[in-house]
Amino acid sequence: MKHEDYKALLPLEALSTLDGDEARVLGRHLATCAECRAELDDWRAATRALAHTVDQIEPSAGVRDRILAAARAEPANARLSPNVDKVVPISRPSIHARQPSTRSWGFPAIAAAVIFVGLIIGLLVLWRQNLATRAEVARLTEQMKQASGQLDQKQKILQLLTTPGARMASLAGTKEAPSAHGMLAVDSKSGRAVFMAQGLPQAPAGKAYQLWFIADKHPPMPGRVFKTDAAGEAMMDEQLPVEALAAGTFAVTLEPQDGVRAPTGPMYLLTKTS
Repeated sequence: MKHEDYKALLPLEALSTLDGDEARVLGRHLATCAECRAELDDWRAATRALAHTVDQIEPSAGVRDRILAAARAEPANARLSPNVDKVVPISRPSIHARQPSTRSWGFPAIAAAVIFVGLIIGLLVLWRQNLATRAEVARLTEQMKQASGQLDQKQKILQLLTTPGARMASLAGTKEAPSAHGMLAVDSKSGRAVFMAQGLPQAPAGKAYQLWFIADKHPPMPGRVFKTDAAGEAMMDEQLPVEALAAGTFAVTLEPQDGVRAPTGPMYLLTKTS
């Protein structure tokens, strides 16, 4: 059997409808296949969940009365029949006699059982598809939120760069992160700035990156701290202090996550020199 054949038996196993041979074959496969064992657990969980949602149906009084009336009428009909012996020998029923035969179910009962099993399997498939659809919708929603945030930041940079008196500084990666780079767009009049970095490694626990403004005759002035996303990217708004408006050099170092007043960690980005 192919792997897909075994997977097709999992819903039936969850409903306890497999015969002995199929159950044994599937059992041997499950002993060596972790994927099918996990999927069987999902099917069983779904079956239990569906069972709790089905209301119990009580037979109507009319059905119960007709069954009782038929049971009472049978002995009377037997006594009226001239071909029935008055003495009925009592014999021990055989084991086979005591076991109900599936043939006694009749075609309608078997058809109803098949339809019921098919309905349950269909509901389980729809339930799993619904879970997968909801997970995909959540993933796409998160992607749209991230894309929207990136678009907002890029619009801010564009707006800032088109402001009269704005300037832009490029930062290159140091030996700590040779492939990293950054950009800082600054409004020289208001000090409003937007910073963007790419290619930075993930900051260790308890650490974060910090932006620095370096102007002549001033020690490095601290900017905001930030962390990168899983792709090594970061983007943030910044407000330069008045003393930093004339800064021509910018740098990024790795510092404690709450930030420091003076740089202490290794430098990862530094303004490009011409």
